Amino acid sequence: MHLLHSIFEWLETIIDVSAALVMVLAFAGAMFSYMKIAISSERVERIMQLQIVRCDLGVKLVFALELLIISDLLVTIVSRSMDDMIIVGALVLIRTVIGYFLNKEIEEVSTAINRQ
Repeated sequence: MHLLHSIFEWLETIIDVSAALVMVLAFAGAMFSYMKIAISSERVERIMQLQIVRCDLGVKLVFALELLIISDLLVTIVSRSMDDMIIVGALVLIRTVIGYFLNKEIEEVSTAINRQ
């Protein structure tokens, strides 16, 4: 049982680091795109391209949040404390709500972009 506990903790760490890496790379990519767009585009084109960058960043953030939810679920498997399970449940709920609204905004922006 201790081996299983160690494996789940190890997997949790790997998934957490992966989610953080996704977020950092998404931020770096968005900032690079933003700077490139700000320098080279005219106003109307810049607004459209920035919306596309926001959608791309949002998709990557939703993916990172989903990875964190997986990690949280692994914590509930390992955790035997009711307090820990309540905290993890609250985190999963918060991350799910954030992911839902982020997805909703991405869909709205994507629809607006596709209309033009």
